[in-house]
Amino acid sequence: MKSLPPESQALKLHDSLEIPSRRARAWKGFTVEHVIPAVGDRFTYSWKSDLHFCAVHDIVLNDGGIRAGDGPEIHQKDLRGSLTYVPKGAAVEGWSELSQRRNSYTAIYFDPGLLHAELEERFPDDWAPKVYFRNPDVSGNLQQFTKLLADDEPDDLFSETLGLMTVLALHRAAAEPVAQKLAISRFALARVMDYIDQNLSQQISLSDLAAVAGLSRFHFNRAFKKAVGQTPYQYVLAQRIERGRRLLAEHTLSLEQVAVAVGFREAAHFQKTFKAREGMTPMAFRRNAE
Repeated sequence: MKSLPPESQALKLHDSLEIPSRRARAWKGFTVEHVIPAVGDRFTYSWKSDLHFCAVHDIVLNDGGIRAGDGPEIHQKDLRGSLTYVPKGAAVEGWSELSQRRNSYTAIYFDPGLLHAELEERFPDDWAPKVYFRNPDVSGNLQQFTKLLADDEPDDLFSETLGLMTVLALHRAAAEPVAQKLAISRFALARVMDYIDQNLSQQISLSDLAAVAGLSRFHFNRAFKKAVGQTPYQYVLAQRIERGRRLLAEHTLSLEQVAVAVGFREAAHFQKTFKAREGMTPMAFRRNAE
């Protein structure tokens, strides 16, 4: 896991009645955080950074206003499902008086300089802030992160892919995409498959696989899906379950040992995933294999 953004670059809630609850994780080039202010809290905020910022809101206000850049102050109370995007160098400020419900937001901070080469598309310098807009791809991805951040150890491969797809969706929402080359050579694909096979007992990140292929993460993720018909996450998960089937049928390892051998940190997670894919628990599968 990479370091989180400097404290000075995070969106702070000033003059709040209570310190908000925050959960954050970071991967190469981006950080995601979920923030839950106190019920009925009120606060002010201001933010400007060399990072891009985008948040999906699950917030209902009693009152409040937001101003992006030199624009007018916008007043809107039901913010649920809406997005606010602030590009690097732009400023946003506002104030909020929250309603008596559980309000929260999930935000992604990303460095366009680190992601420029992988995106293979340049983030324009003249993008303007966008307040309370809607885009189902961006909001849907950020809402998935809300659930992932509740997990103490979310899957790195899935999380990293989701973050990159969030940035790509945001880019596409503001600019026309440039045609991409999506090919991966059969030799590079063979190296990736071999790497996955040899490291199924370990955590495998999108960065790991892209490095083996010699491609950027964006390019690799899309090229792999085009070549294999599955995303890297889907393929790796399928390989973990298939190896789990073989180990269960051999009757030499305990359920906990099988889970660890195929890259699951906890047996309970392996059991839940196995049952969802196979329609039966691992122990039921083992009994049927006798």
